[in-house]
Amino acid sequence: MCFSACLFLLTDAFAADALISLKDRIFEVDLAVSAAERKRGLMQRSSLAPDQGMLFVYPEPQIVSFWMKQTLIPLDILYFDAEGRLIHMFEHVQPCRITPCKTYTNKQPAQYVLELPAGSAESLSLTLGNSFEIMKP
Repeated sequence: MCFSACLFLLTDAFAADALISLKDRIFEVDLAVSAAERKRGLMQRSSLAPDQGMLFVYPEPQIVSFWMKQTLIPLDILYFDAEGRLIHMFEHVQPCRITPCKTYTNKQPAQYVLELPAGSAESLSLTLGNSFEIMKP
């Protein structure tokens, strides 16, 4: 697995799209590497194909919170540690319709968060400990 080397390539490319493999399925992901990109996330996106998502990359493992403010589509939010192992997930998270919006926070430090269309985790039969691989963009 080229985790560290591929991560370097991704952060060096900054906002380039990338491919990731998760349980033998390939997803095309937008990267959210900078603080501004992570803050914007998938806000205002009206659709997301079943094989698309967004990978949030943090400089080091940490506790992070997500909310669905101005997010228009339901999502699965998957938290991964520095080695790319799934450590926490929220499934079928619905858009926030009234404020204050609920937050979704991991319980262990995560370095990557992957947002996929709602139902993806279930269709892949994801369990804690599953890992993803970053492929070259």
